[in-house]
Amino acid sequence: MTRVLVIGAGLGGLTLAHALMRAGLDVNVYEADDGTGERAQGYRIGLAPPALAALRAVLPPRLYQLAEATSGSLTGPGLLFDHRLTLLGSDLPGPEEARAFDRQVLRQVLLGDLDGRVAFGKRLKDHTEETDGTVTAHFSDGTRATGDVLVGADGGNSAVRRRLVPEVRLIDADLCGAMGRTPATDRFLELVPGRGTMVKGPGITLMLGRMQFGREPGEAAAELVPDLPMPRRESYVRWVLLLPPDHPATATPDRGDARDLVLELIEDWHPDLRDLVRGAELSGVGRSKVHDRPMPSWPVGRVTLLGDAAHLTLASGGNGANTALLDAVRLSARLTEVDQGRRDLIPALTEYQRDLLERGNAAVEAGKQAAHRFVPAGGEAR
Repeated sequence: MTRVLVIGAGLGGLTLAHALMRAGLDVNVYEADDGTGERAQGYRIGLAPPALAALRAVLPPRLYQLAEATSGSLTGPGLLFDHRLTLLGSDLPGPEEARAFDRQVLRQVLLGDLDGRVAFGKRLKDHTEETDGTVTAHFSDGTRATGDVLVGADGGNSAVRRRLVPEVRLIDADLCGAMGRTPATDRFLELVPGRGTMVKGPGITLMLGRMQFGREPGEAAAELVPDLPMPRRESYVRWVLLLPPDHPATATPDRGDARDLVLELIEDWHPDLRDLVRGAELSGVGRSKVHDRPMPSWPVGRVTLLGDAAHLTLASGGNGANTALLDAVRLSARLTEVDQGRRDLIPALTEYQRDLLERGNAAVEAGKQAAHRFVPAGGEAR
């Protein structure tokens, strides 16, 4: 039986784990976080039909039912307003037939039914390909794990990628902003009647998206998957204020609560928008990062990449999670062929890498092109 080590318990890595388990392979996931709290990796994401099909194909039915029950609608027009909420247009491009998911809720769903296969507090220090045809992961706590294949699904700052493709580095994307979420009320939901709303103000842009759960996640989990811990979570409106790269706020990324900063910037905007920000939970400000070049190919061995580790996309493209889920099902298909003796490992991983780079680099470019619609005057995404 093929043994697979997955580094990183994000959406892509966990989807891969479910796919491999369903196919009968031996898989274990190693996550650097200690598992005691939620990962602050953004709020609402949209999954297009191919990603939804991937989840349906790999998840146990009860987990997919929970994911579907807690998702929200992304139908309706994408609206464009000025900062006084004067309607400027209703044809903003956006996903069709997609569903909205809260990233943290979806990750909790994906952690279900993995039968103790996820280990937390395992920060990768190094990995080595052994002479006996195996690969060993070395962790900072002194432990190690050995398998037949190691998959770097450890995000944009991937430790696996730094060893596998050291020439690729991260750079600022000249896209900076503050993000928060505000509990949904009828008043605030009216700001986002469709798949999304863009508010263009003088030199800054405010993006709004609704996360209206089909069912409250804690309640849905208690009925559908009672053994899965799921905190209660209310519907919300997610907002992102995009700033020009030379704005003073960009000099202090990753600061704490940014509500006062945002309120200063929108002090003459419509009262509904100011109250939306004022009512938010803690928000933060930071810069987006991208790879400094398209991901090149690398010598194929027993180590490969998946998701943001291979193709770090800007959020403006809305395709990071979608691409990672497709990576997971396609890599699982190739490894299943190997496990069943229908393919040799290196040719199978070569085919996966070729597909990964083609789709991943295209997704990165799509995100950069989409950013031009959002970057405020004076800024330009690289």
